[in-house]
Amino acid sequence: MLYVVIPILLFMLSFLSGMMGLGVAFIATPVLGLFGFELKHEIMPLALWLNGLTAIASAVAFSRAKMVDWRTAVPLLLITTLVAPLGVWLLRFVPTTSIWWIYVAVLVFLAVRMAFPPGQDDRHAPVISDATRVKGGALCAVIGVFAGFLGVGPGFLLMPTLVLLGYTARLAAATNSVIVTLPSFSAFLFHLSDAKFDWLMLILTSITAVIGAQLGARFMAKRVKSLTLTRVFASALLLLAIQRIYLLLAHG
Repeated sequence: MLYVVIPILLFMLSFLSGMMGLGVAFIATPVLGLFGFELKHEIMPLALWLNGLTAIASAVAFSRAKMVDWRTAVPLLLITTLVAPLGVWLLRFVPTTSIWWIYVAVLVFLAVRMAFPPGQDDRHAPVISDATRVKGGALCAVIGVFAGFLGVGPGFLLMPTLVLLGYTARLAAATNSVIVTLPSFSAFLFHLSDAKFDWLMLILTSITAVIGAQLGARFMAKRVKSLTLTRVFASALLLLAIQRIYLLLAHG
């Protein structure tokens, strides 16, 4: 039954994450936890693998739509790829419960900020200065470490960070989809030595997640405005935070 339910869920979640250019890990991680999978050895490796695949699928769709700011994407891609393994290394020294509470705190913070974003006018392309890109690079280094630590890929932090730096949500999502590809796989490689895979589940979820992400990115490129995207993002983060708080309190 799980081989039907989980791939279908991953398809729907990947559609949503594809719209936001995030990779699916930030949603998939707590959802997989509902099915009893263990966090460090089962959920994180699978989530990071799927995160990389869905980010690539979204990036291809956004690139074809000419929505990616490549001058931002390439440097931030290199930075997050290099620092993500440091976060995975730090994971060994922190209890699982502490990791989940950090995750909740970040979700709530970002949900509040994204519910009231800076001006999101898609009629005029934002002017992004080199100074803004430098700030993004510095923040990206911190985000890459933290995201590797959480095992969810950097996308769910990078996208709102770009918005707060002055990018529209559409431009941030498209650019973010490129940035999160390699960091997801670099963090995934550090989990390989002690990862536990259900290979049939891995194959099925990989297929459905890639299809969902592609469709989600195409839908956003054609139909979704930036302000709508930020509100969807904020709502998804808040729901995830509430769900995880309930589980943490229920299990002591």
